[in-house]
Amino acid sequence: MDLLSISCNERAEILKHYGVSEEQVKEDVELIKSWKQKQPHLPENTSDDFIARVLLRNKFRVERTKEKLDNYYTLRGYHDALVRDFENIVPSKHFITHLPLPKLTPNYERVIIMKLINTDIEVYDMLELIKLDLAVTEVTMQYDGSIGVRYVIDFGGFTLRHLAKWNPLLLNKHVTLIEKAYSCRIMGFHCINVPDFATNILGLLKIVLRAKIYDKLKINSSLESLYEVIPKECLPSEYGGSCSNIPSLLKKWDEVFQNHRNFFVENYKNVSMEHLRTADLDKSDSFGPDGTFKRLTID
Repeated sequence: MDLLSISCNERAEILKHYGVSEEQVKEDVELIKSWKQKQPHLPENTSDDFIARVLLRNKFRVERTKEKLDNYYTLRGYHDALVRDFENIVPSKHFITHLPLPKLTPNYERVIIMKLINTDIEVYDMLELIKLDLAVTEVTMQYDGSIGVRYVIDFGGFTLRHLAKWNPLLLNKHVTLIEKAYSCRIMGFHCINVPDFATNILGLLKIVLRAKIYDKLKINSSLESLYEVIPKECLPSEYGGSCSNIPSLLKKWDEVFQNHRNFFVENYKNVSMEHLRTADLDKSDSFGPDGTFKRLTID
């Protein structure tokens, strides 16, 4: 897919970074397929390309990839409310962006822009934000061969009233899916246009993020400091970059989602069949907390 394509040279450099060859990748895919055939609870229709991308997201570690593949099918079924109705999403009409940019950084990372498009507090919905994020992540899992993702989070227009709608339990489940099911390699979070109440935001994120992930949060006080990590040519014109502007990119993602409507519908059903699982399932780590959804109270 053009919006997520990487060049042959980029692919070669990524494999070189991990010290693997295309032939080794194929061999590892076959090993995982052989293992998967012995797991009656897992769906059968998993493509070689998909397995290869999960391998990449797990640094080509075979045993870790097996675990994450199982998680992908299991956790999506367990957290059903977060992964349904993706087929109804229209990215350009959403109140926020979760926008992968087409050009990789020099370190072969995919940049994702998160920015409020509609600041109306009445349309701000944490569950819908998470579903957009996961729907885009579902697409990137099918096509993206980057080394990891680097987020630019634009807090322009974000207020304490928006923050009050954040739900720690829901956020925790979201993070569980991103890390444990979708194998996302998060290289960094770059926060720009950060409001005065940044300490409130960081305090909540410190609760729901693992220390290793939380430490990747950086507040960029200027675009110049952002350019030190993400070159201008990788960014949209709204941030002084030479990439297309955000509205035009969103329109292209509208087409992607329209073309993947059937995929979203069918993939929603593509989860583990727990009644066929032959080994006990340990929910202590990968599944995240249970409980009721509550709003955050801001002092």
